[in-house]
Amino acid sequence: MTDRTSTLTLSDRIQTARKYANLTQKQLADRVGISQTAVHKLECGRSRSSRRTVAIALTCGVDPIWLDTGRGEMSLGGPPGSGPGVSGVSESAEGYRVPVIARIPLITWEEAKSYSPETAESHHPENVKAWIPVAPRTSAKAYALEVPDDSMEPEFTEGELIIVDPTMKAEHNRYLIARTSEDNRATLKQLIVHGNRQYMKPLNSRYPLIEVQGQLIVSGVVVAKYKDY
Repeated sequence: MTDRTSTLTLSDRIQTARKYANLTQKQLADRVGISQTAVHKLECGRSRSSRRTVAIALTCGVDPIWLDTGRGEMSLGGPPGSGPGVSGVSESAEGYRVPVIARIPLITWEEAKSYSPETAESHHPENVKAWIPVAPRTSAKAYALEVPDDSMEPEFTEGELIIVDPTMKAEHNRYLIARTSEDNRATLKQLIVHGNRQYMKPLNSRYPLIEVQGQLIVSGVVVAKYKDY
């Protein structure tokens, strides 16, 4: 779809995006995690900015850059209804089916042990701690985790949110969520492959390099970090 709305204000674009997704102000507010009053203020121009514009854009299935600046095309593109964590679709004015929500579940490290390309099909815990908005480039099986400690500093700091895709191939130098058949604890480490040996490497030099003994059981590959302000 070609963008014809670059002259719209932010309030106009948010209202356009919400209607494009066929959402009420209350529905948009609930899915983004803000109040309906906040959405109303954004749409009527009483609030001129929001730290939730990316979440609003992805929830409505529009491009975050277009929503924030008016540049480019409104539609995210890609196959109709594509994107991770799509929990509903709606008909646009042109008859296309578009994502209503592009989001993944924030899970616990205990739950991460059960994730794999084979078992992660539509595997969302009943009591999800939070939903993390993401650009729709990961698979529908992706999930998020909180970094549990400082073993991967400076690349990953404790408490940061990482985006993990269990369908990606575990390869040399990639960051993995994995455990071994000798140790049932899931961990975040960098995979190092040297000949026929595998190592799980922490980036913080205070932690030891771990040689993989037995089978390496991979729950996913880290594909991105998420940071909200």
